[in-house]
Order: sequence, then C-alpha cells, then structure tokens
Amino acid sequence: MAKKQASGFNMSQEIRDMLSKDSSMTSRAVYETLLEKHPGQEVKRSSCNVAYSQARKKLGLNRGPGKKRRAVRKRRPSKVASTGRVSMAATGGDAVDFALLKTARALLAEAGSAERAIQSLKQLEALQID
Repeated sequence: MAKKQASGFNMSQEIRDMLSKDSSMTSRAVYETLLEKHPGQEVKRSSCNVAYSQARKKLGLNRGPGKKRRAVRKRRPSKVASTGRVSMAATGGDAVDFALLKTARALLAEAGSAERAIQSLKQLEALQID
C-alpha cells in the first residue's frame, strides 16, 4: 500500500472533491486545476488519470445502466478475385462485370436483335467453340 506523503496532499481525495462539485470535469481540467491549487507538489499526468478514473467509478459517474459500449466490428474482406473482378461465386452467379456487359452490347449491335444474339450464342454452345 502506498504511504501518505508528509505534506498532507492527497491527490485522490482532491480529485474526488473536484468531481463531487462538478461531475462534468474532464481529466485534463482536473489535472490543470491540481497544478494550479498545489504548485509545489509533483503531480504526474498518468497518476492523475488513474485517480480520475477511479474517482469517477467510486462516485458512480461512469456510463448509466442503459449506455453500454458499442463493439467495433471489423469489416470482412469482400470476395474479389485477384484480377479485381467480382467472382460469380461471390454474387451467386447473377452479376457480371462491366467489360462483359460492353461485349454483350457489341454482340447485340452486331446481331441486330436479342433473339438473333441468343440464337448465335446457343449455336456456339452447341458447337463448343471457344
């Protein structure tokens, strides 16, 4: 257990007194006030922060019963192939990339109609031409 200093300065008690008067004080404000009130005392910032936190707990000034911390969730990496294109497995097979859509548009323009383009694709599939 820590020994009391001979000067009678009790930093924890001073912080509790400050917080009981004004519970909205920040740690920085408490530290600066301590330095002003007791200029001859050595007050370490880290010790002041610990005492400030403990005093807030003892006085019940932490979060209320309905205010809990929100968990920070990490975003999962998307299922993107190494080429940067979205894979068919990632989207369930429904999505295609933009380059493929441009090629399909050129095919429609060349074929003249959607029916003729579909017929040509079916013929290619039947012939198994790559």
